[in-house]
Amino acid sequence: MGQQVDMPEQKALYYLKKRGVKMRLAICDDDNALIQTLKPVIYQYANSRKFELVIDAYNSGEALLQTQTIYDIILLDYQMGELDGLSTARKLREKNINCAIIFMTNYPHFVYEAFEVSAFRFFEKPLAHSKLYAALDDYFKMHGNDYPILLQHNRETVQVNTKDIVFLEAKNKYCDIHLTRDQMLCAKTMAVISRLLPKNHFYKVNRAFIINLNYISKYNNDEISLKNGEKVHVSRSYLKAFKAAYREYSILQNPRREEVKQ
Repeated sequence: MGQQVDMPEQKALYYLKKRGVKMRLAICDDDNALIQTLKPVIYQYANSRKFELVIDAYNSGEALLQTQTIYDIILLDYQMGELDGLSTARKLREKNINCAIIFMTNYPHFVYEAFEVSAFRFFEKPLAHSKLYAALDDYFKMHGNDYPILLQHNRETVQVNTKDIVFLEAKNKYCDIHLTRDQMLCAKTMAVISRLLPKNHFYKVNRAFIINLNYISKYNNDEISLKNGEKVHVSRSYLKAFKAAYREYSILQNPRREEVKQ
């Protein structure tokens, strides 16, 4: 019989795995109980923020260094086996791996050494979930959760970063992609292209348009004005849901600031 998973983690895993995985996080600690505690906590965080994230676990620095997987964030224990966390981090930096390292330790004096490897955060065990969530919020505010995708344009494969997409426009079996400095027509439907995008800041505002919430400058009950000067009609049937989604996104972007009533 397999290990029972609590319902919040099941829901989070379903939400994330039914979509493509775009970002990766590793937990490296020789305490397996801590790993099993942290994984559902982080999945629930990703679920609440609508981030697509997968977590891998390692029980030693040696195992982490052997993987070919590139991680965006690594939660790294300081005291482990023969190769401690600081030595592991040094070897990661020697390999030019520029990920965010969050140290976890029972030895607070180690904090000064952590600066040698440009640690993103340093936490004492037991790790407070609120502090971890705040650290992850800070990371995503600094780096976002955008990524490059490959698209077909004029029989060529073109790499586009999702942060440069202002909005998508459906044109029958094609999709017109409006970029910050360009425009490209892809031989895929808008529904197919939308599945490649981050789910937390791309939103459908009518049957033919999906916009990047980061590019909204203002809106009213009829249209949305974008920062590149273009305007997109917002359908009446989508308006209420759009307002709620944009309000939620704005709050998550500024979790420590009180919401301004619209």
